[in-house]
Amino acid sequence: MSDLDKVLLELSKSKEKDPSRMDRIKIAGDVRIKKVAFDMYKVFGDQYGDLWSIESSGDESFLVRSSRPEFGRRDDGLWSTASSYDADTVTLSYKGVPLCSFSSDEYGFSGDDIFAFKSALLDMASGDPSFVKKVVASQNKAKASAIGSLFPDLLKTN
Repeated sequence: MSDLDKVLLELSKSKEKDPSRMDRIKIAGDVRIKKVAFDMYKVFGDQYGDLWSIESSGDESFLVRSSRPEFGRRDDGLWSTASSYDADTVTLSYKGVPLCSFSSDEYGFSGDDIFAFKSALLDMASGDPSFVKKVVASQNKAKASAIGSLFPDLLKTN
């Protein structure tokens, strides 16, 4: 894709009103959002149901899609994973609530093998209770406590 094509694509996305076709939305009174966990939000009207984060630029704030909706999400029952737009982070969620992020710098995955990494995460999360406990324990104390109170079933010993 040429640079001109990329610019035109971004321009057309910025004129779009449907959140399902946008990757960045200026926060204004007409945008309805719901905080789902920590620093992640859902935008009403987004058909993909993706997670969004808030970015500030000067005096303005924007919602930024955390993953590419066309291929970023993997789902395995109660567990799901979503990759960042740049494919350098994978977020593991339980019942739609983000629990932990895994960076490519730390875990060595790339855009080419991110699907294998996401599949492995889902397999481990759904089949290995000790892995889940380690993930929860790796969070700061406040977040681990919040996860434990929201989902006590995750910390049960089998």
